[in-house]
Amino acid sequence: MSKAIPSVTVECFVIRVWVALLLAVFVIDSFASGNSKPQTPVPPYPYSVRALTVENTQQKVSLDGTLTLPASDSAVPAVVLLSVAGPNDRNQGFAGHAGFHVLADYLTRRGIAVARFDDRGVGGSTGNYFAASWNDLSSDANAIIKYLQQQPGIDPHKIGVAGMSQGGAVGALTAGINPDVAFLILLSSPGLSGEQTLALQLEKTMEVSGISGATADQYRQLFSEFMGIVKSDPEHPDTLPRLDDFLSGPGRALIPPYQFMPRDNDGLKKILTSPWYRSNVLFEPKAVYQQLRIPVLAVGGDKDLIAPPDQHLTGIEQLLEVSAAEDIYVARLPDLNHLLQEANTGLPIEYPVLENSMSNQVLELISGWITQRFIE
Repeated sequence: MSKAIPSVTVECFVIRVWVALLLAVFVIDSFASGNSKPQTPVPPYPYSVRALTVENTQQKVSLDGTLTLPASDSAVPAVVLLSVAGPNDRNQGFAGHAGFHVLADYLTRRGIAVARFDDRGVGGSTGNYFAASWNDLSSDANAIIKYLQQQPGIDPHKIGVAGMSQGGAVGALTAGINPDVAFLILLSSPGLSGEQTLALQLEKTMEVSGISGATADQYRQLFSEFMGIVKSDPEHPDTLPRLDDFLSGPGRALIPPYQFMPRDNDGLKKILTSPWYRSNVLFEPKAVYQQLRIPVLAVGGDKDLIAPPDQHLTGIEQLLEVSAAEDIYVARLPDLNHLLQEANTGLPIEYPVLENSMSNQVLELISGWITQRFIE
């Protein structure tokens, strides 16, 4: 059972922590849509824009998206974009930002085809996002890759994957099992285990919120109890009652109030025992990154408070150094947050008010890295 923490303390924790730092792996969906930001591309475009509908027959899911294809006399390389955690649209859109649209436009203008698509259950895509494990989401990426291999104008041997945050881990899973993946781009991706990632986020949250001493220790105890529950077998008869008891007490303060997270215990229990959430918690980067054999670009921002580069980018680099991948480029860029926006503080609450959707420095780096290896 959880040690009692006064309700006033819990309320204070919720307000000070989640408003101050919205610190978790799922941040995008929490912000309402707004007016377009300056970087958002507008037509006419100097390239072809095609509707993309792909059937993942293995999973019985239909994926809806957009393929942008440059005008070229020869077959071009292509990249599949994989979004951050939480159900996102093809543009990874929020509060007027459309980071994946910005990235797709930039790359396609420079001779690289880009496929971006709505996550399961979003927009025109079918399926249940939370019922999908990361391996299931990887199968969606593989279905898109197979589709691209059959498209005129795309070089079937030069198709890669670029994923942001969770999308990077899913992309690495994809590259590890699909020999047709030519390259991998990791953007603000996890380099620690799922449990270590969440524990570090809690520590950062408490640090920013000025919580220390005995109160901090109590929340560490709650976190340990929470991990013990969500990592246990969801089919065990004790799991759901334990989780319900936890959510009915002070442990609820650990659950961020994001838009896609239910407010009632029954809804929360479904999410927290879902294949998707368990994939987050049970992720082990060593088994994923060390199996890579293809060129890898890993990018992180030094103001990333969700996946701090001292731990995550460093962790990725260390794992890649002992992998079979020989072409590795790791870039830690100044003044960029988790979404690779030029930022002032790096706090997630700042994301919506920033004018840039993705730093030009990142756009140039990705474009140049792909061009150097697959076009020149």
